[in-house]
Amino acid sequence: MSDLKNNEAFQKALAHVIQHAEFNENTVSLVDYITNNKGDVPFCIGMLGSYAEANAMVSWFRDKDLIAFKQWCFIAAKLNRMMFQFDAIEWFPAYKHLYALLSDNEEIISWYSQHRVSYDRQGSIKDRDNPRKPDFHGYQLILALNHEWDKLRERCELILQTDLKKDKKYLIDHRFYLALANGDKTEMENVLTELTSPKIAKVRNFEFAFTFTEHFIATHAVIYSKLAWRNGYQLNIDTSWIPKEWLPVEPLLEYPEPWEFMKEFDVFTPFDGEWNDWSPKKIIKR
Repeated sequence: MSDLKNNEAFQKALAHVIQHAEFNENTVSLVDYITNNKGDVPFCIGMLGSYAEANAMVSWFRDKDLIAFKQWCFIAAKLNRMMFQFDAIEWFPAYKHLYALLSDNEEIISWYSQHRVSYDRQGSIKDRDNPRKPDFHGYQLILALNHEWDKLRERCELILQTDLKKDKKYLIDHRFYLALANGDKTEMENVLTELTSPKIAKVRNFEFAFTFTEHFIATHAVIYSKLAWRNGYQLNIDTSWIPKEWLPVEPLLEYPEPWEFMKEFDVFTPFDGEWNDWSPKKIIKR
C-alpha cells in the first residue's frame, strides 16, 4: 500500500480526476447559469461542486499543495451547503461532511454540525433511531460533532448488540464511535487500522458516492481520523489511505471564493418556508 502512487489504478484514477478538474467552457457555463439564475441551478451548483472536489484531489495527489487542497475543500463544502438551500431535508449521510472537515474552516464545519433537520424532523426520527436503517449511521457523526457522547455511546451499544441481516460492513464504524465516546485512543487506532486493511478497504473505499476518492483515500476512515484529531486524539495510523498531512487542525488564514455568487451567499442564510426554524445559526464566540 505504501507504493500506492505507482499503482496503475491510482494513475488512471488521477488522470480521470485531472480531467474533471480542468477549467473549460463547461465550467464557465455553469457559473453563468448559477449567477444569472438560468436553467437548473441546483444541478449546476452540484456539477460545480464536483469540479471543486476534483480540484481538491488534484491539489494534493498531484501537486502536494496542502493550502490549495484545503481551499478547494472549502469551496466544495460551501457549494454543497448551497444545495441544501433548495432542499433542506435532502439525504445527509456522514460522507457529505468530508470536505467541510478537511477544509479546517470552522464556520462551514459549524454549519454542517448544526444541520440536523433531515434527521430530527417529525417523520425522520423513527428511521434515525432504527439501527437497521442507514439514517442511524449518518446521525452518529452529527452526535459526535456536537459532543453528545452519552447519546452516541448508548446508540453504539444498541447497534453493536443488534443482529443485523444486512449492512454488517458498517458495524466497524460504530466501534470507532464507541471508542471516541469513551476516549479510548488505542481502540480508535485499532479500528481505523482494521477499516483501512486490504480486506475491508477494497469493499468500503469503493462505494457509488466515492468517484473521485476511491483510489486515493478511505473516505470514512479519513472522516473519523479528522474527528478524533478535532477532539484532541492525535491518532497514528500507518496507512496511505489516510494522508497524515490532512489530520492536524490548522485553519488557513483565508479561504478565497472564486465566484461572485459564492461570495454573496452567506453560509448561515436561513432556510425558506417550513424549515426556517431549523436553520443553523452563526455562533458568536465571546
